[in-house]
Amino acid sequence: MIDLIDFHSHVLPRADHGSASVNTSLSQLSMARLAGVSRVFATPHFYPAEQDVSRFLARRQGSYANLLKELDDSFPKIALGAEVLICDNIEALPGIRELCIEGTDTLLLELPFNDFDKRYRTSVAALIKQGINVVLAHADRYDRANIDSLLSVGAKIQLNANSLSGLFVKKHLYEWIDAGLVVGLGSDIHGADKRAYKCFSSAIRKMGEKRAEKIMTATMEIFSVAADTK
Repeated sequence: MIDLIDFHSHVLPRADHGSASVNTSLSQLSMARLAGVSRVFATPHFYPAEQDVSRFLARRQGSYANLLKELDDSFPKIALGAEVLICDNIEALPGIRELCIEGTDTLLLELPFNDFDKRYRTSVAALIKQGINVVLAHADRYDRANIDSLLSVGAKIQLNANSLSGLFVKKHLYEWIDAGLVVGLGSDIHGADKRAYKCFSSAIRKMGEKRAEKIMTATMEIFSVAADTK
C-alpha cells in the first residue's frame, strides 16, 4: 500500500483564497482522508509584491493554530509551506528560506502564466546554489521547453493530479516521472472542490503503482524531515 501525500494544497482557513473557513478546511481534509491521503503540505500563496515574509508567516501560523484546534488523529498530518510566486531577483528576497516547507530546504515555486522570462532561469539557479531545493508548482500547466530550461539547472517539479487523471495524458509528464524529476503530486485544492481528490485518486490508479511509488517516495523524503507533522 502506497503512503499517499498531497504535495500542494490550500487547506488553511483564511490564509489565502483556498479556504474561507475552518469548516471548509475540515471538509477538504475529510476528502483527502477518504482518498487515502495521510499527509498534506499546506502551501498558501505568497506574492512577493503584495506582502512581506514575516506577516505572511504570522498569518499562516494563526490560520494553522485555528485549524489544529478542530483536528484529531484521524485527519491527515500537515506540514506548513508556501506556494511562492517567482519574481525578479527572488533569490535576494529577505526571508526566502523561511518560505521553504518547514524544517526543510524545499521551496515550492510558482511561475506566472504570462510570458516566460529567461531571467527566471538565473534566479532558480541562484536559489539552488544557495542550497534551496526548488520544486516547480504544477509544472504540467506550462510550456515544456520553459520547464526543461529550469530542470537543466537542477530544479524538480510537482504535478497536479488532474493532469494525470484524464483520458489523455501528455507523454512528457510520464517522461518526467520516469526520469525522477517529479517529487510531488498535488491536489491544488481550492474550496470544497470534490473533484480535487477524485483526480488525486484517479491519477494514482492511472499512472500505475511503480510511478506512483516513485513520486511518493520522493515526497516522503521531504515530509519526513519537516519540523511539524502533527
